[in-house]
Amino acid sequence: MGRYRFLPPVLVVAALLGVVIVTNRTETPHHSDTAMMMDTIVEVSVWGDGAVPVEAAVDSAFASIAQVAGLFEDGMVDTRIDSAAITSGEFAYLLELSRDIHRTSDGYFDPTMGSVTRLWGFWEGAVPPHPDSIRAGLEHVGLKRYFAGTGDRWFIFDVGGVAKGFAVDRAAAKLRSLGFESAIINAGGDLALLGTRPDGKPWRIAIRHPRRNSDFLGYLDLEDVSVATSGDYEQYFIHEGKRYHHILDPATGMPGRRSNSVTVVGEGSCLSDAMATGLFLMGPRLGMEAVRSSGQVEAVFAFAEGDSIAVSSGLIDRFTEVGD
Repeated sequence: MGRYRFLPPVLVVAALLGVVIVTNRTETPHHSDTAMMMDTIVEVSVWGDGAVPVEAAVDSAFASIAQVAGLFEDGMVDTRIDSAAITSGEFAYLLELSRDIHRTSDGYFDPTMGSVTRLWGFWEGAVPPHPDSIRAGLEHVGLKRYFAGTGDRWFIFDVGGVAKGFAVDRAAAKLRSLGFESAIINAGGDLALLGTRPDGKPWRIAIRHPRRNSDFLGYLDLEDVSVATSGDYEQYFIHEGKRYHHILDPATGMPGRRSNSVTVVGEGSCLSDAMATGLFLMGPRLGMEAVRSSGQVEAVFAFAEGDSIAVSSGLIDRFTEVGD
């Protein structure tokens, strides 16, 4: 599985996609391991005692992730050819969750964006696709169209916005079933925080500044939740002085411009992951309305202009801005 080991943490466990997890050294039984899976680095750290040794628990978590990764190998599901994925129970679950979040986000989260996503390449030297190509790709975008079953229309589902979170949820459920109450699963910034830190304190999550790599916007103190961050600073290229990032608006096929980043806290990684995409595209004003109406998540936005941030009401007491 391409796994490699790393040293146990003293202060910082991970710094991926806008978050840093802070812990303390402890004498509690502990094991950590990493693997390259689902096109990102996955880290699993487990503390305490359960039905199996911590090493076996970490292996079980990776096995759960691998099952999901095997079904959605490249993050895309083409309705013309991927019959095994489309008829799976996992895809049906992701589709229903996507449908709910599509409604909650007023259509900004749309997993049928694959035909447009494939037109873009987010690496140094890349250029935006031709507008005609984007328009042609958008002909095969629209979750409502998919469910309407109009004609012979085909779709390419970009499940990257939900499948990784789904895999994290599977791994978290496995660790809970084995009796572990203190663990972190980090799949490229999609986090499941089980319970509390081994010392009983909340996990401390530092949210990265979207423009200053070494700085943080602030810290969240959290327990037994999932966290996901969508930002314009990881996968992007600069063309003619303009930044083009990978979070594409389903209405235009172009990168969203209303946010720099949004960190979402919810009860599951799959939910938080998908909502982070939708809320990023909605921006702070519309996004906060969606947070309030959903009743399922909380969020911290970084505005597209300046260093301003917006924190939803459920996180105000858990968020400390840098400098406070």
